[in-house]
Amino acid sequence: MLNYIALGMVLDEALTGYDIKKEIEAGVGNFYTASYGSLYPALEKLTAKGYLTMTEQMHGNRLKKYYRATQCGKTVFLQWLSSPFDMRSGADSLLARIYFFGVLPKALRKQKLEEYELNYRQILQKLEAMEKNLSLSPSDNNDYFEMSTLYLGIQHLQDSLRWFKHIREEKPLQEFLRTDNS
Repeated sequence: MLNYIALGMVLDEALTGYDIKKEIEAGVGNFYTASYGSLYPALEKLTAKGYLTMTEQMHGNRLKKYYRATQCGKTVFLQWLSSPFDMRSGADSLLARIYFFGVLPKALRKQKLEEYELNYRQILQKLEAMEKNLSLSPSDNNDYFEMSTLYLGIQHLQDSLRWFKHIREEKPLQEFLRTDNS
């Protein structure tokens, strides 16, 4: 995923590795972290594949390397954004994709969010069926913790579905926050 996040950070401007790391921290850093030890090899790999260009510039006494997405890199990035998403990859991976959805055409953005909603609805239905089955079984200490994690999962999916709908309709984010606290 780091390769795609790095590409996304340099779609429209050249940045140093240090700047890319700072952009990651400021942007997707609440749910994704990248170390310099993983970022620089990723940048080298992306450059070797032709997805990034690297230029060097002197700043004072330091030589800085700037990275920028090539047309091929942009194409690969957009293919990743619009490709099917495996929900088992986790919420963090999904959030990393959605973070960059502003570069997708509106119709495609809406289509992808509808796909995510459908997948989440299917998972929610499975969890609700599990809830019914667990509530029919004899109760013991294990059931309490099984049920509590199940309820958290159900609540998370319901909240995520509300959020998907809200951003798919591109409503003001402040509205979502206000309705979330009521």
